[in-house]
Amino acid sequence: MGKPIIELKHFSYRYPNSEEIVLKDIDLTIEEGDFVGIIGCNKSGKTTLCQSMVGILPFVLGGDWDGEIVVDGKSYNETHGDGASDVIGIVFQDAESQFTQETVEDEIAFAMCNFGFEQSLMRERVEYAAKACGLWEMLDRSPYRLSGGQQQRLAIACILALRPRVLLLDESTSQLDPQGRDEVFRLVEELHANGSTVIMVDHNIEKIAEATDKVLVLHNGEVVDYGETHKVFTNKEKLNEHFVRVPQVTDAALALPEKLIGDVTPITLKEAEASFANYKRER
Repeated sequence: MGKPIIELKHFSYRYPNSEEIVLKDIDLTIEEGDFVGIIGCNKSGKTTLCQSMVGILPFVLGGDWDGEIVVDGKSYNETHGDGASDVIGIVFQDAESQFTQETVEDEIAFAMCNFGFEQSLMRERVEYAAKACGLWEMLDRSPYRLSGGQQQRLAIACILALRPRVLLLDESTSQLDPQGRDEVFRLVEELHANGSTVIMVDHNIEKIAEATDKVLVLHNGEVVDYGETHKVFTNKEKLNEHFVRVPQVTDAALALPEKLIGDVTPITLKEAEASFANYKRER
């Protein structure tokens, strides 16, 4: 097991001027090096959970809470979220609304300017983030003249320049076409392979199945399942009960009259190609 980087301990949250408890007694540990996908139907609490993990809730936007969130060994009950941005960088859904600068280069550097980074370090970080996100040839371009996928990659680059240990993406592909979505997933998978801890909220079940090593399922503000991706996505009954579907290849495999060879149910297209080929030969 790895070292815990984010821990939620019996955490519950309620928005200001509301009686509804949006997150209910959440117990959750994310370890360094994990790639966690967060899924669930609309209004299940996914965005609220993300904003709580970075301290936006309740310490910026208010609200009432019980329990505790511990990030890198420090409790938000003591720090009130101070220092969270040093550990976790969050990328929101609408990248374009976050841009304020005239060029890609200035946009990547903007947060570092606010934090008072030295120019030499800023140049180094801009180069690192731009190359990591495939934007090195676009530094002079306006952020508003990028494609949707490029804009999301720029939003990720702005966070990467600050070198957080955890990258948190809250439905960052929901407004993108398939090409833009695939660009973001490829980038995030590369960052994870290079050592980043990644938490990703997304409705694309197939992409989450391919990319992640753990999946968290939320429903009505409660954790209904959390574990290794393959185990979560092969529990069709539990997922369907909470209005979440399994990957299409998994659904097809579970519908077969006989179990697949080796009793391994595929959750990705790559796994399915091998499994169905073996099944056909045996038949």
